[in-house]
Amino acid sequence: MKITLYQVLSDEKIEASVSGDVITINGEAVDLSVIPDGYRLPAAAVNNPLFVPGTYVERVGAHFELTLRFPVEWDTHESVRAPVTPIVLDVKRGKVKFPNTEPLKND
Repeated sequence: MKITLYQVLSDEKIEASVSGDVITINGEAVDLSVIPDGYRLPAAAVNNPLFVPGTYVERVGAHFELTLRFPVEWDTHESVRAPVTPIVLDVKRGKVKFPNTEPLKND
């Protein structure tokens, strides 16, 4: 899965994992297997608040492309909070390794 992150200021937490055509986000499994190759589904149809409205979940061959809300805080490092180019994670299976949102320590 290619997961594009859409940063939002929030103290929410996000955890996700991928297994085949299923992405589990904060404990809720979302089965994307109903989307045929070459088709896309409006993210709102997934009915999960972490999928970004106005975007799509698309199957391209054997993988999916989607956009998720990514909670960051005001003091998250700028390269993660407001990156110059979108952050895209390519996850084959297992736990999604999101960027660190912890603020930089000033020692």
